[in-house]
Amino acid sequence: MAQLSEPALAHNPITTRAAIVARIEARLSGQFTDTALAAWAFDRFYAEELGSEAYEAGAEAAITEVLDTLVFGDDPGFRLDEEELRVLIAQLGTL
Repeated sequence: MAQLSEPALAHNPITTRAAIVARIEARLSGQFTDTALAAWAFDRFYAEELGSEAYEAGAEAAITEVLDTLVFGDDPGFRLDEEELRVLIAQLGTL
């Protein structure tokens, strides 16, 4: 499957809840594969660990938890279904 083109989901050095929701919604609509979403989450998770990116202020814990969940979404044993992805979206909306 093709990935979304820039600038629709352009990279930002600040990972926000809105950016994660947009990626999850892209996955739900078929624009992203599980593998693409997991790779994107992996990149965001470790970029923050390495200090090259930051998480939205005040939402750090929620973002860390959701990204950690998404990182393994390409493994069949950890694949998230539509309901589980929607729960993650809801989780990001509540701080």
